[in-house]
Amino acid sequence: MAPDSIEHMFANELNRPGIPRGLDDMPPGPRLAAVLSSIDVEQLPGRDAIFFARAQHRQIAHDRARQYRALSRVGDLHLEELAEFAPAEIGAALTYNRRRAEWEMGVASDLVHRFPALLLALECGEIDVAKATTILTGVGHLYPMTAAEAVDRILLDAPGLTTGQITARLRKLVIEADPDAARKAYEEGVTSAKVWSCLEPDGTGTMIATGMDAHTLTSANRNINGIARSMKSEGDARSIDKIRAEVFANLLTGESGSTCGPAQVNITGELSTLEGLDDRCGELNGFGPVHADILRQVVEGQHDSTWTYEIRDSRTGSVYVGTTSRRPTMQQKRMIRARYPTCIHPGCRRPATQCDIDHTEDWARGGLTTLCNLAPLCRYHHRLKHTTGWTYRRLGDASIEWTSHFGLRYLTHPP
Repeated sequence: MAPDSIEHMFANELNRPGIPRGLDDMPPGPRLAAVLSSIDVEQLPGRDAIFFARAQHRQIAHDRARQYRALSRVGDLHLEELAEFAPAEIGAALTYNRRRAEWEMGVASDLVHRFPALLLALECGEIDVAKATTILTGVGHLYPMTAAEAVDRILLDAPGLTTGQITARLRKLVIEADPDAARKAYEEGVTSAKVWSCLEPDGTGTMIATGMDAHTLTSANRNINGIARSMKSEGDARSIDKIRAEVFANLLTGESGSTCGPAQVNITGELSTLEGLDDRCGELNGFGPVHADILRQVVEGQHDSTWTYEIRDSRTGSVYVGTTSRRPTMQQKRMIRARYPTCIHPGCRRPATQCDIDHTEDWARGGLTTLCNLAPLCRYHHRLKHTTGWTYRRLGDASIEWTSHFGLRYLTHPP
């Protein structure tokens, strides 16, 4: 349908203030593109701007999918012996450097030839390019059939997940789909561990360590966080990130003897896995899904550390929650953090152990300190709730329904 006829069709809607009715449900394509191009974004009220941005997001995904089809076509038209030079054609046309051109053509080839369902989801605006490439990266080392199966499973939920959530969930799917490949990839990663540093354009420096085993990474991070929070509570006026960076540097250079005691480690897993009866993957909270061998190694190494646990026994339906710490802990906090492992705001993956325990109904307004009125919120989203008008309520299945400043509603579901 020509753009002129589309505009005539929507004439009454496009002439009114705001956005046309049904924009939020309109599939991406020429029709949506024409409608979006005729809207004066600068005149939109806040709520309509959200709907416009969401529609534009779908349209961009659709257009990128079609671009990937074109890039794949360019690659397919090159003779096999000239395939390595196909990126040069794309690089020159789109002013990409060689690395960018090779990356984009690789994504295009994977989408068209290996994962057509993923390409279709992108073309329909159900996911965006960031989610598509996150999924491709996550299944890149799997055998074709196993990879396709993992993609199909993650696509069921991907539209409602952030890239971070997709990464975490896909990591678990990959471990379950091919435990041997996951174990081998982990061992190779640890073997190839390295540290490198570089200077940034502003004259500062960056240091990165790769290939750390899951337990070491989690313990180191918690130790840095603990020292930084202690310094902050003693009156340090700098940002917590600045303090963390200084603690990191001081620990490496030996200029600080500060410690926050044994690092706290939290695990979630099956009792049968810890008993060695099966190899179901577990969760190292703050790190993500880990292979059964790693889970057992972490547990065996926790002789002196303080750690909490949530162990499921699928054979009896029991859930065991507790702590090895001698310090008394609040049962309510343990139960809330076991039920909601992360901040409950949509898309937030901040571990509950690093969150505030929030009263759903404010204490000042008569809210009780009971399990049904408590939930973990990271400091940022805790402030969001109390300063911008965002609210949330529990639903019958323990899901959380948020209502935004503009009155839009979003759902989060506990794992």
